[in-house]
Amino acid sequence: MYPEIEFVKGIKHTAHGLNFYLSFFDDIAKLIPREDYCFIVGGWVRDRILGEPVGYNIDVDLLVTCDPREVAQKFAQVIGGSYFEFEKKGLIIKRPTIATVILRVSPYKYRFDFAQIKGKDIEKALVEDLKSRDFTCNAIAVSIDDVLSIGSKQTILYDPTGGIDDLEKGILRPLSLKNLEEDPVRLIRGFRLSIEKDLELTQDFLEFTKTKGYIIKKAPPERVSLELFKILKNNRSGNIIRKLYESKLLEYIFPEVSDFRKIQNQGENHVYPLDEHVLRVLEALDEVIQNRQAYISGEFLEDFGHMHFMGEFSDIEALKLGALFHDIAKPATFEIRDGKVTFYNHDKLGSHMVREIGKRMRWGSDVTNFVSKIVEHHLRPFYLRESLVKEQLTDKGRAKFWRECGDIATHLFLHAIADAIASKDTQKQLKALLEVIHDLYQYKKSKYSQVPVEPLLNGKEIMDILGIPEGPMIGKIKKELETAQIEGVVKTKEEAIEFIKSLLNKNRA
Repeated sequence: MYPEIEFVKGIKHTAHGLNFYLSFFDDIAKLIPREDYCFIVGGWVRDRILGEPVGYNIDVDLLVTCDPREVAQKFAQVIGGSYFEFEKKGLIIKRPTIATVILRVSPYKYRFDFAQIKGKDIEKALVEDLKSRDFTCNAIAVSIDDVLSIGSKQTILYDPTGGIDDLEKGILRPLSLKNLEEDPVRLIRGFRLSIEKDLELTQDFLEFTKTKGYIIKKAPPERVSLELFKILKNNRSGNIIRKLYESKLLEYIFPEVSDFRKIQNQGENHVYPLDEHVLRVLEALDEVIQNRQAYISGEFLEDFGHMHFMGEFSDIEALKLGALFHDIAKPATFEIRDGKVTFYNHDKLGSHMVREIGKRMRWGSDVTNFVSKIVEHHLRPFYLRESLVKEQLTDKGRAKFWRECGDIATHLFLHAIADAIASKDTQKQLKALLEVIHDLYQYKKSKYSQVPVEPLLNGKEIMDILGIPEGPMIGKIKKELETAQIEGVVKTKEEAIEFIKSLLNKNRA
């Protein structure tokens, strides 16, 4: 797994041939006062021991004996990064301020978290900090002075809890159940790390989660959301979400999910109960996103994954969140009509539910609006597929889709493909879905792009011309006018005036 590591003095190991170097460490070392110390801890050390590639998302945790805020602010200025700070809180523990620096150098994203350790005996203070962490493999530290040379032949590793031994055995062991209880977010992190690092969770962790997983409800929602988005960043996020669901952690976080179990029969278009369907959509979406160019032309994927949410995440993670919640309202809309299972308006109600969840989990308006819109319109590609198969798809329908969903079109298409695969659609159905996606893209290129960007009449002009006050009617008329422009029915301002007058008369009739 890794080069020879010698055990020394109970808490230290001497590592030969391991390279913990990162060029930014030189900049950090220069900012540490001569009488102070800096240690690299956590995931960066663990992954180098495992021999994992660095990748594009690079997180480094550092402990300093000086003021972490001062070091981090200076470091941000040196490298041109952005700086912010927060307090790391659990149910009981409260670490001092964490000072964070984020830097994006395409295609890389770096995050450096600086925290402080205090004490007359620095080694003792370091060991105490390591013992307060989550898992043994994350409680390993190296001095930054020890790693500055790329060609260093040996490094002293501080490993007071046997993390290296556990890595060698392939297990993910909590430092203590007490540590888990003090910071419940560690429960979610355990499942994430287990899948990401291919480590087996210990039985005591699994038993603790089974009996006391409900404590996650007391964790700060923003920290739970942060860990959830880290999960969604993983290429096997569906696998991790399945584990969270099976352990019931997912429904402790999102109580709405517990109702999934109520829907065992989704009707003739589904072969799985609701919970299994949602989990399979997530797993399929991981694969579809990885192989997206097999389904969608590269020119339509140029902007995919380039939106930024919550500082370090993208629209890819938000799309997966939409997949988790796309059928969230099915239990509330379940009905049997004329002998058939129905879920009328579950898309609209689901969108509203997502807004409430987003507010509760403190995602921020950008994420919440994006996920809500995915849920609201997730059925659109299937409706359009049906219209295409019946030869009823018109330019009006195409234009309406692009006008209402153009900003999330590619996301809706990828979700629909995953949904179709997870629902075991026939090859004929899947082919028709891909055909309608191609049709819509071709329409956008050939016709929709020629539609005037600016409406011929704005809201105030419509109110003045028709003599009606601001309200829902104005919005409805504006949309109808835009559609008429797109279809070429209305081309001039004079025609627009006549058109809105006729609309008003029609609505009054």
